[in-house]
Amino acid sequence: MEFVSFSFVQGVLAFLAPCAVALLPGYIVAFVSRNSVGNPSLGKRLGRGLKLAMLSILGILIIYTIAGVFIIVAAQVLKEYMKWITVGMGGLLTILGILMIMGKNISLSVNLRNPTDRSEAVEAVVFGLAYAIGALGCLFPLFLVVATQAMSAETALEGASYIGAYFAGINSMMIGAILLSTFAKDMLMKYLRKILPHMERITGILLILAGIYVIYYQMVLF
Repeated sequence: MEFVSFSFVQGVLAFLAPCAVALLPGYIVAFVSRNSVGNPSLGKRLGRGLKLAMLSILGILIIYTIAGVFIIVAAQVLKEYMKWITVGMGGLLTILGILMIMGKNISLSVNLRNPTDRSEAVEAVVFGLAYAIGALGCLFPLFLVVATQAMSAETALEGASYIGAYFAGINSMMIGAILLSTFAKDMLMKYLRKILPHMERITGILLILAGIYVIYYQMVLF
């Protein structure tokens, strides 16, 4: 039970990973802007928010499933090189952060003007894919701990509970963020307008810190 709680916390931390959460403001701005068009009822806004949250979660699950399969298949083959693979990921994050501070534009594009149900659905899934990649890029070692512990659990049910708790952590945060943008859009937009002009440099700094952390963590661990 203790490791289930630990796994849930790791899922929450994965959602808050700096190289993932940096994608959130732009997506929330698009979501809030579209919710304001035509002044839809609260029920419609809530339904739309839950639909897009579920589609984003689908994108997250796709990436984590691929990562899980990779871990299982490559556990023995790449065991000796996993340290350097993760260090390389940390180096890539650092380089991306430096590029962003230098003014190079690295962003997730969304269609604000003429969205359709299909384009919104695709964007939500792509957002989930990008978010999961960012979370894994920052905190892959933590997910690796959860995944390896699940594989070594005494029963399949116990192992599944660890993975389920991890996903419950990251997915509950995703649903909460999108629902917050539905019910508290004015407050959210107030703070986003202050942050957005500086978001590129802030994101760059966070990416550099995340990259340095990943490299440092691996050097200490091994």
